Amino acid sequence: MYEMRAGPASTGSSGFVWHVLVKNDARTTLCGRQLSPKAAPPEAACEEEATERYCLSCMTAFQETMSTTAH
Repeated sequence: MYEMRAGPASTGSSGFVWHVLVKNDARTTLCGRQLSPKAAPPEAACEEEATERYCLSCMTAFQETMSTTAH
């Protein structure tokens, strides 16, 4: 199972987005960003925006992973 965690946007936009974590690695995202396992976005940032925004690079990598494992 893949996990998601809010972290800084990796595409130059500001704010936090949901990243997909690499299996068995609580720090590395599918887009290659390293997240601190103890760091969490500020509560206000999560309430305002992180629940609706996703890292496009992570989601694309996840889709490709699911496509190759389904065949």
